[in-house]
Amino acid sequence: MCAVSNRFSFSKSNDSGPHGHWFRIGTLEVTTTVLFVLLSVVSILVQAFAPSVSSALALSRSGFLSARVWALITWPFGLPGISIWTIITLAVMWMFGRELEHTLGRFGFARFLLGCTLILGLLGVALDVSVYGPALLQFVVLLTFIAHNPQQRFFFNIPGWVIGAVFVALQVLSFISTRYWAGLLHFLLGLALCAVLAKALGLLGDLKAVPSVPKPQRKPRRTKGASPTVVTGPWPASGAVNPDQAALDALLDKISASGIDSLSAREKKQLMQLRDRLRGN
Repeated sequence: MCAVSNRFSFSKSNDSGPHGHWFRIGTLEVTTTVLFVLLSVVSILVQAFAPSVSSALALSRSGFLSARVWALITWPFGLPGISIWTIITLAVMWMFGRELEHTLGRFGFARFLLGCTLILGLLGVALDVSVYGPALLQFVVLLTFIAHNPQQRFFFNIPGWVIGAVFVALQVLSFISTRYWAGLLHFLLGLALCAVLAKALGLLGDLKAVPSVPKPQRKPRRTKGASPTVVTGPWPASGAVNPDQAALDALLDKISASGIDSLSAREKKQLMQLRDRLRGN
């Protein structure tokens, strides 16, 4: 009896690092991606036995104005129906969500999913577009992975950016063919705003078309009892600025604001060269 109890017990994560898991279910490490997929599986079961509960999770303007505010967060789990495409959607989310979570960490990827959910939900309310099910969020995750790794090879050795362009074009043509202009605007604006969020969290560093959102700089915290550090000379003449130091400071500010992945390959090489030069190597 004790063995069975231990097998299905929940335990908190011993890994407190950003790339760890939230908790375990038996031997299963529940990361942000796994948690989303598990909640989606639960919503499938709810849809099968209590469709009215599942439909209450979906988001629409009328429902939102009727005080169903929770739908801004729950709409990815409000399934319109159950089919093989639902399983494929969750499989894609699991595959590419894990890759993004490996880059962002569990906290960063959780913020990304929650932020995209709110962005797409609020846009849906503003444009009177109903949103439900994991497909749209999974599509955002897939396109974000492709935008972050545009040269990643997919089936038949096709570059990721080609796959992403085809997927977006097909979706746009689908909206145009049905003359669903509100849906098209929701789709395009949603992708654009989610891309800005992704870049703010440290992704899409080489994608210049996506604007960067500057992060507020936090002052370093001084440890109690620590004596101030005294830096010995020689000092530069008053008003003189070392161009190498200025360039290095700019790169370090960019890393502090958006993460190391925000640097392009050229900037990373420049960072190493500046560091060696200032050290006198």
